[in-house]
Amino acid sequence: MSVDWQAARRALARRLLRAPSGKGSTPIDPAEIRRVLVARPNHRLGNVLLLTPLLQELEQWLPHARVDVLAGPPFAACLLQGYPSVARVDTLSARPLHHPHALWSLWRELPGRGYALALDAAERSQSARWAVGRSRARWRVGIADADYGSGGLTHGVPNVSCGVHQAKMPVYMLRAALGLPRDAPVAPLAVRLTDAERVAGMARLDELMGPRAGDSPRIGLFAEATGAKRYSLTFWQALIDALRERVPRARLAEIVPAHGRALLPLPGLHTPALREAAAVCAAFDAVIAADSGLMHLAAASGVPLLGLFQATDPARYGPYGPHQRALETRGLDADAIAACCSLDVLTPADADAVASG
Repeated sequence: MSVDWQAARRALARRLLRAPSGKGSTPIDPAEIRRVLVARPNHRLGNVLLLTPLLQELEQWLPHARVDVLAGPPFAACLLQGYPSVARVDTLSARPLHHPHALWSLWRELPGRGYALALDAAERSQSARWAVGRSRARWRVGIADADYGSGGLTHGVPNVSCGVHQAKMPVYMLRAALGLPRDAPVAPLAVRLTDAERVAGMARLDELMGPRAGDSPRIGLFAEATGAKRYSLTFWQALIDALRERVPRARLAEIVPAHGRALLPLPGLHTPALREAAAVCAAFDAVIAADSGLMHLAAASGVPLLGLFQATDPARYGPYGPHQRALETRGLDADAIAACCSLDVLTPADADAVASG
């Protein structure tokens, strides 16, 4: 009889990563919280950045707390520089059972770190739920629903209370657990760039495109995406033509993907280092990007942004910062998309010119 090794491995993972049961909830006292665990061990760039609104919320309500983050990719610590409350960033492999030494080290250390509050900031992540339970924090908070349950939590927050957006969800979860009003605006994604980083990003863009000028906006385009999120090169060429027609004074450039291969017939800027890439994005007057990690990085830089969606749900992943918009593109032609960009995220003078035209 053959053995289904995949099923056996999944069964072993469920057993090893099973969180202990919660022991009932007690009111959370923010004054007693000095150390916090935030768990979201997802390996995509965007999912690290989607944590930053929660970190800003923790700064506001628990200003004296030290925050440890359990993330996935090694670059998470780099992206979270500038958050003084973040004292430690641990990483967990996408397949933790393939790296037993690292998993065992985390297993041993978590209970002894003295967490008062642990937050499962992921959506249905077995590893995040295990880490929160294993932390033995006095208060353990996460999303509870009928399918996934609330094992290991002292405060299971119904998913209907948290919405669907993956950056706002853990913020609403925290507010519910602390008994705070839900309706205050949620901070946007933020990579906290230093002044020196911003100056360097501006200098690189000036070298490629010439200095910034109010009547000649510099627009960056990012065409790389994975799977069904990817747009064809024919689509991008049509969008470039439409932008040149609608905003003839605009200067266009490609933000070249990390692999270094240009995709568009435009001047290109290749910046594989993530913080440097964020600084370059911030130097543009606007960025248009397919749904991707770079789109989230651009959003976190604060640049006016149009994110293009044709496969995933913009209500869950779309940019929402000032002058940032998620656009569902199915059924829209290139001219309609270009009109959205020129009206919504360019300088007021250009917007007026387009509207009057």
